[in-house]
Amino acid sequence: MRKYFNIILLLSFAGAIISGILLYQHFYPDLDLGFISCGSGFNNPCIAVGQSPYASILGIPLAAFGIFYFTLITFLILIADYAEDYYYHIFMGITFPIVAAANIADIVLGILMIKIGEMCTLCVSTYILNILILLFLFLYLKKISDIGKLFEIIKGFIRPETPDRKAVLSLFIVFVFFLAFSIFSGSNILKVKTSGDKPPQKQIDKLVKGFYSQKPEALSFPESGMKIGNPEAKLKIYAFTDFLCSACYKFYLLEKYILAKYKNRIEIIYYHYPLDSSCNSYMFDTVYPGSCLASGSMYAAYRAGIFSEYFYIHFTQHSKHKDGFNSKNINEALEQALIESGKKDNNARDIFNESLKSDKAGEQIKSDIEFAEKIKIEATPTVYIAGRKIVGVPPKEFIDAIITTELSK
Repeated sequence: MRKYFNIILLLSFAGAIISGILLYQHFYPDLDLGFISCGSGFNNPCIAVGQSPYASILGIPLAAFGIFYFTLITFLILIADYAEDYYYHIFMGITFPIVAAANIADIVLGILMIKIGEMCTLCVSTYILNILILLFLFLYLKKISDIGKLFEIIKGFIRPETPDRKAVLSLFIVFVFFLAFSIFSGSNILKVKTSGDKPPQKQIDKLVKGFYSQKPEALSFPESGMKIGNPEAKLKIYAFTDFLCSACYKFYLLEKYILAKYKNRIEIIYYHYPLDSSCNSYMFDTVYPGSCLASGSMYAAYRAGIFSEYFYIHFTQHSKHKDGFNSKNINEALEQALIESGKKDNNARDIFNESLKSDKAGEQIKSDIEFAEKIKIEATPTVYIAGRKIVGVPPKEFIDAIITTELSK
């Protein structure tokens, strides 16, 4: 019988850890959690699910409920194991209907996840753990010969007659209360902490109103191979960027968020505008040395068919570029991008290197710069959504509101 205890304990503990990861990712969607995340690069369904309208109930993330649930099961098992004898069957009997109800809730959540159109593997793993907990609880209870006696024992616990059992029930209720209080308070602290930098809603509303007060420009953007997102997406976002600028790195963090949340509904199309006088004749001074080389590497990545992977790796290594951007940075990003794309053993590396050295790279960069000057691009990043211009890195909530509005049209 004890083996069932140990297995359920391990399963519930694992569920609490995974729920904790999901809660953290809910509040910090732009962080890269590496191997414990739900995807690599810009493909992270866990973020999309975690940022969906179904991810919270009454303002409390579902992941916080998951932590409370799995932690409660863990402590119930530990208490039963410590108390032994009379309380073994009580806590296992009490746990069974709780776990059964949780499995029903998981079915509902699974249906909602299908509706969203994303498959959060971390979420699914908690569902699987929950099914296994239910299975082993069932096997445990099945071995009890007198189920009627079990019900009498549980009834005696819920409606105790002796002072010691009344004390145990009172302590159990207090424990559940403080467990819920600590977990949901911790979740609220994270919410307050992450919302501290958020601009007031009035400011967001004002920004949105100002954005739509602009008259849309009838621009015909030239073809660009530097794209991330769904080519068939309804909404196209055009971005002029310097691939070394610090503001563009901040915009990349924003891009991670919107590409995860609106994965199949948007496409971001990039154009070169390096703030480097060595290739940008409109720059009197070089702001970011090596920007022309970085732009060339992005062109080469597009030609090699690994733009999304290379772009992602390039910006995750942005802190290294402050010391100077050179061929070593390019080679490091290239090798990782080839692994991520699964093209390490084909000729993608040769195409990349040839394209980087070719005159066509310089021609493409110059062409983008000329177009940028034509439409009066003066800073990076500069973004166009629905023909309207956004200069700099806007608040996440502002971009959210704009994208939601455009997709609803």
